[in-house]
Amino acid sequence: MANYLMAANGNDGSFWALNGAHQALRYLGNSYVQSETSQALTCIAVANASTVYGLSAAGEVYQLVDTPSQPTPWAPIWHASTSPDGSVWGVDGGGGTYQWTNGEWQYRPTGGAYALFVAVGDGGNVWTIDNTSGWWGGPGAPYKWNGSAFAPVPGAPEAQWISIAPDGTVWLQSHDNRTLYLDAGGTWRVVAHDTPDLFGIVAGNGGLVYGWDFGSAWVLGGGGWQIIDTPGPCACVGVAADGTLLVDGQPVSRLAGFQAWQTVTFPNRTLDTIAIDAHKMFALDIQTGRYLQWGGSTWQKIAGSNFASLSAGVDGTLWAVDRAQGLWSYNGSAWLSVPGTMQKVSVGSAQYIAGLDASGRLFFFNGGDWQAIASPTTGPMLDVAIGSDASLFAIDSAHHLWSRIAPGDWSIVGTVELQQIDAADRYHVCGVTLNDGSGNAVWSGAGVAVGADHHLHHYFKAPGWERRQLEQRAQREQAQVSEQPA
Repeated sequence: MANYLMAANGNDGSFWALNGAHQALRYLGNSYVQSETSQALTCIAVANASTVYGLSAAGEVYQLVDTPSQPTPWAPIWHASTSPDGSVWGVDGGGGTYQWTNGEWQYRPTGGAYALFVAVGDGGNVWTIDNTSGWWGGPGAPYKWNGSAFAPVPGAPEAQWISIAPDGTVWLQSHDNRTLYLDAGGTWRVVAHDTPDLFGIVAGNGGLVYGWDFGSAWVLGGGGWQIIDTPGPCACVGVAADGTLLVDGQPVSRLAGFQAWQTVTFPNRTLDTIAIDAHKMFALDIQTGRYLQWGGSTWQKIAGSNFASLSAGVDGTLWAVDRAQGLWSYNGSAWLSVPGTMQKVSVGSAQYIAGLDASGRLFFFNGGDWQAIASPTTGPMLDVAIGSDASLFAIDSAHHLWSRIAPGDWSIVGTVELQQIDAADRYHVCGVTLNDGSGNAVWSGAGVAVGADHHLHHYFKAPGWERRQLEQRAQREQAQVSEQPA
């Protein structure tokens, strides 16, 4: 079983964990967990999807920052398509198809098809449509590259759009509003009837298929299509094998948590988005007519050293505890000493900061000094977390979780045994379960008011578990919860 050291989240749905190999993991909201390569980390602090900090084993502070976008050498081309193995194909807007080979575009015969887009998979698995509308997709008859030219696919339905998943599965949106895939035996299997009038579809692994209609983004699930929330009107969607989900929603954004979106920095308005993985994405810059590549994020060292732990509030407030239990706050360029000593601090925001002293007693920082807080039990506390709404959480010496939601008193949360806790607010609480020697799990109370109207504990097992059902359940439960005043 996996081993996890800690978890941290923001109130926007961003969710991270640190595993036993000291590797940072980003939890997406579409059943994927992504590792973010870094130095060996001992602590991670999350304000929101765009503000994440890490602490190295040497006690140095790092912040996750975006890399700049760079132009690709693909110009001039009207529409490009790529595959995980690095293949790049394109069309010229006049119905011709090309392959990027040896640093240049080389014409590939269309077999009589008028091609205005291509779908590219690994190993030369390339499809197009004989377009009859003069528009980007279909309707039209599907054609497949046979090694020397595109040729009609016998028995294939008339298509609006085709997408090849990273695992090689071919997906098709038919002209008669069906969604189909091609099975290993060469039979087209219908997954959904009454498919909305999508402009295009894009397929990930495991039957994860998205679509767009120049207004909304859609996802296929349970035999039907559903609209998903995006930052703005959706002009295009891209998805990768590792779950990276891009939407061109003015601006381009990627899924960075449970309904949390992070802006991907492209200089101008874009039209087409392509995702290869978390660190390789493309978009078509409308102003220049060229594709740009975004290289993901990187951990950048900032001021600070010899720290033992970090905590970030949802407003970006960042505090640290050094190895002598001294306290520090970060002003954006330098660390400032804070009165007192604590073994742990938790930052909900600049207004709400809690501490745990060496003897396990709880404290609240009032802006200039530390004020004692009554503990839920007589023994020492093992950990503390405070949210931006003043919600307070603590783990007692028996590894039980307690919550205090104003104006109420302490109450125990469920029966789960925890060794670490973090909170962005009462709706976004997470941690890791007690490691019994054989491993542990990441725990989340996100989705309902923990300690208020409901006591709910979710488990994040090892990567690969079915999080989509959990997420949908949490959304339903959250809709039933009325927030109590802090």
